[in-house]
Amino acid sequence: MSSDLATRIQQRLSELGKSARGASLEAGLSDGFIRNILTGKSTSPRGDTLEKLAIVLGTSEAWLLRGEPAEIENSDRRERTKGFSPVIIPGEQLVSNDKKLPVYAAARGGDGHHIVTFDPIDYLKMPAVLQDVKGGYGLLLTGDSMVPAYWPGDTALVNPNLPPARDTDVVLYHTPQFHQGEEEAIIKRLVGVNDREWTLEQYRPERVFKESRADWTVCHRVVGKYNAR
Repeated sequence: MSSDLATRIQQRLSELGKSARGASLEAGLSDGFIRNILTGKSTSPRGDTLEKLAIVLGTSEAWLLRGEPAEIENSDRRERTKGFSPVIIPGEQLVSNDKKLPVYAAARGGDGHHIVTFDPIDYLKMPAVLQDVKGGYGLLLTGDSMVPAYWPGDTALVNPNLPPARDTDVVLYHTPQFHQGEEEAIIKRLVGVNDREWTLEQYRPERVFKESRADWTVCHRVVGKYNAR
């Protein structure tokens, strides 16, 4: 471990009590990603990957690369993000070798919306969080309105039977008719709810906004995800 980047990553891992593998998975990367940096097998990450590492390690991109002091606003961003990451489902929680979980495609629409086609594009192994859940499904995502929680190509794991709950990720639909055509949907974080409206949050661009429950009548809970990477 000779590079300054590797030294700083190891410092933060030690301070946080995290393992290289655990931090890699928390960032939505391959389990050996950070280990390869520490052992000199990979070069410095850039762009979105560096940003994800900085968030998980509780610092800034500038500090990781050059040792510059972490900016205050990065700490604020971590506070907003730390409760927002869905559970990443590891391989040992795949409970069946049979591929029974239907995956629907969510094509990018306008204003952060998705157009979901209820004709499975694939079937995946069933994760423990959806075992014996009637109507459970995966949603293959595009667009970047929910980065860093969900990146394009990630699959959200959805339980349609759980009630709405604050501080969870949800998929809202107008009037879904599953397995029949297409439906407009949005995947956001549920900040609050009352009889009239949903209060939702997204991250790119950052905003909190309200939508009418009369317009978005159905709420499905996201219980985890499969990473595209």
